[in-house]
Amino acid sequence: MTTDTGSQPGLSRRTFLATAGSVLASTATRLRLRAWWPHAGTATAGGALASTTALGLVEPADASTAWRMRGDAFEACSCNVTCPCNFGSDPTLGFCEVISAWRIQEGHYGNTRLDGLNLVLYNRMPGNIFQGNWTSGFYLDQRATPEQVQALGTILSGQAGGWFAALSGLIGQQLAPQQVPIQFETVNGEHRVMVPGLLEVGTERIPNPVPGQPPLDTTVSDIAVAGLYAGPVHVRRSSILKLTDPNLRFEYSRRSSLIGQFEYTGP
Repeated sequence: MTTDTGSQPGLSRRTFLATAGSVLASTATRLRLRAWWPHAGTATAGGALASTTALGLVEPADASTAWRMRGDAFEACSCNVTCPCNFGSDPTLGFCEVISAWRIQEGHYGNTRLDGLNLVLYNRMPGNIFQGNWTSGFYLDQRATPEQVQALGTILSGQAGGWFAALSGLIGQQLAPQQVPIQFETVNGEHRVMVPGLLEVGTERIPNPVPGQPPLDTTVSDIAVAGLYAGPVHVRRSSILKLTDPNLRFEYSRRSSLIGQFEYTGP
């Protein structure tokens, strides 16, 4: 059964599991996402959008171009450890507010290299995540050239197929992407991402409930959001989770987090 998400085509949990990482978004979804991407803007340190012309966006890149990205990924959300959304259940609070971040170790879109760039996705899911109607926004690395931004726009909007095409079917309100300075750091195996004036999120190990034992390093695999990670992921909690975007704001700490590796390809 496919669930209606309002302004976007629905995508059931079963369909998502079967298609994530391979299916193209529907024509209606691709046309809608094609419309929002050219309205991207840059953000100042305080979060305000600057001139949209700075991104040089006119038309998306060729959606038939082969692409690949791999590297580090993590998420942190409003749910208790560990987020029930990742196993097909309803979120702890009845909704889920989440930040996902990617550090591309190696990537390309045709002949356009994407190595070393950082990406952030922030979402609010109003209920079970597979019911859709998400509110979502992207931050793109300020270091990305106009050509890289065009390539990333085609990938992230779902027009180039792959994992983001399946994801796009769950989005009800797509916020305009912003090109901002993204700091993605790893210290002692823990990740921290900062966007000055807009976002800060970090991970930490969960204290062991048994006195005198080291912190936990539990791993899980085959989570419901198929394709988000490549291989097992490590269960963590957030040391901080703060978003102060003008379009979406939330703040939590010591809530669910996962860290792992990703690999996406298309079309």
